[in-house]
Amino acid sequence: MKKQMTVSISMMACIALALIFTGIARSQGKGPTEMMKGVVGEVFHTLQTYPVDGPAENNHLRRDAIRKIIDANFDSIEMSRRALGPYWKEISEDQQRQFTQLFYWRLYNFYILRVEAYSDEKVLYNKEILKGNVAAVYTQVSSKKYPEFDIEYRLKQEGENWKIYDVVIEGVSLVANYRSQFSSFLSKKSFEELLKALREKNPEDPMR
Repeated sequence: MKKQMTVSISMMACIALALIFTGIARSQGKGPTEMMKGVVGEVFHTLQTYPVDGPAENNHLRRDAIRKIIDANFDSIEMSRRALGPYWKEISEDQQRQFTQLFYWRLYNFYILRVEAYSDEKVLYNKEILKGNVAAVYTQVSSKKYPEFDIEYRLKQEGENWKIYDVVIEGVSLVANYRSQFSSFLSKKSFEELLKALREKNPEDPMR
């Protein structure tokens, strides 16, 4: 049962990242929920425009579009800071920059091939909680492939825009999960060794 639950959470994470890694300029200036609706809607539009079972050139066009969308809507620095926890303040600005870049690519390379598998999800927006410049948007996702499950998106405001820095799936935080992994690694090895490990796991070309 525990193994089955682990597999299910993994599947949910893939769907969640599929919904995260998209968005368009028209979301700027909107509230958290409105922004997320644009984000979720655009992932399906992207997958339909460049279907996986279409021409070979669709792969490049689809992934290039998703990459640009990620850059515009995903707060890689905030997520990296939270994922590294107290170690973030102990490293130099250059190390922070390197970690953010490598962590960003790790997420991108891991999920890019998985987001392409989803196209029939339906999302209900249950509620929004706003506290200052941070917000949480609670949704429920259903599809023909998997049972319904809950996703909480956490966002931070930057000027007039909102950017996603974490996602909580059935109570499991993506940031907290990585923070636990990094903390365990750094309790035994140096930060430079962590950077080396991330470089080894991150191919330069995510299309490969």
